[in-house]
Amino acid sequence: MQKYLTLSAKGQVTLPKELRDAMGLKAGDELVYTLVGDNFLVTPKSIDFNDLAGLLGAPPNGPATLDEIDDTVVRAGGNAAAEPLRRSQKRDAA
Repeated sequence: MQKYLTLSAKGQVTLPKELRDAMGLKAGDELVYTLVGDNFLVTPKSIDFNDLAGLLGAPPNGPATLDEIDDTVVRAGGNAAAEPLRRSQKRDAA
């Protein structure tokens, strides 16, 4: 199923109710975008923090800041969401 979205003059896109319902999104939810080649992938920022145990490793200069942890969570979520698309692109190129 393919549907189209329109970019507003302010650079905004409205997600249709059908998509929000299917993804379980509500007002105030955060989304993560990842650039994959010439495409971008948008996913909900919903990571189970138990999956992040040890992700940052042992910091050389003491504990990580909240900003560093947040940046790592965003990167991990975006990369994990983009991986199936990357694999699909590799198969299509072969």
